[in-house]
Amino acid sequence: MTKSKISLISNIAAVLFVAAEATLFYLIHISKVSSDISLRYLSIQIAAAFSLIFITLRMAERNGKFPEILHASKKEILLVLAMLCTLAADYFLVAIPEMKRMEGMICFLGTKLFISLYLLMGAKKEKRKMHLTVRAVATLVIVIITFAVLLESADALAIVSVIYYVNLIISMVLAPSSKPGGILLCIGLLLFALCDINVGLTVLNDLYGGGISEIPLLHKILYSGIDLAWIFYLPSQTVIPLTILPGKKNNSKEKL
Repeated sequence: MTKSKISLISNIAAVLFVAAEATLFYLIHISKVSSDISLRYLSIQIAAAFSLIFITLRMAERNGKFPEILHASKKEILLVLAMLCTLAADYFLVAIPEMKRMEGMICFLGTKLFISLYLLMGAKKEKRKMHLTVRAVATLVIVIITFAVLLESADALAIVSVIYYVNLIISMVLAPSSKPGGILLCIGLLLFALCDINVGLTVLNDLYGGGISEIPLLHKILYSGIDLAWIFYLPSQTVIPLTILPGKKNNSKEKL
């Protein structure tokens, strides 16, 4: 199959993907249909499915035919594993009637660890040690601070949450230098972070009996009447799979 045909199929797949996510965004946030919870989870399922499609197309572009998924590069597989962890996390946090917050956060942590590995493999060898050192030091510092602030209130969920968030922020900072699609990945992670900020504020407000909402700016955010967390989250899950869309120039060797 020629690259022009693969490019055409890729463009059609990208349009279908964005159109599907845009339609779900409209149904959830504008028309506000009653089945919005199931539609939110459907959005993540679609994102995970198109990640696999984009990887298959990227392999076809590289090899001139449609190969088996096992022939994908390690970097490509890592990004799909990240999407599958997100799918699992939203199962625990959104899809089932009784939310399982700990299980969901562990899966989200898996998402960020796979993205961290994706970025690590895309970095030059001389920078990989720096990447690992920054993550290790930042993770250790944030865990120590969490124990120091929360004292006996520090639990497993709090520790998993802060490890997750610090690795999300580091990945967002490092993403622009990744090839291909580094800028798109950075945007996706930024939207992810904005979603998590809103979720975190809501949780903290509940823990402290509404004390946080006394701050004027935070009060406007918490009681805006708009589900800001999902406003940011759905686009993030649209942008991240697009980073592996075929046709992007890549100066690094993809068979890492």
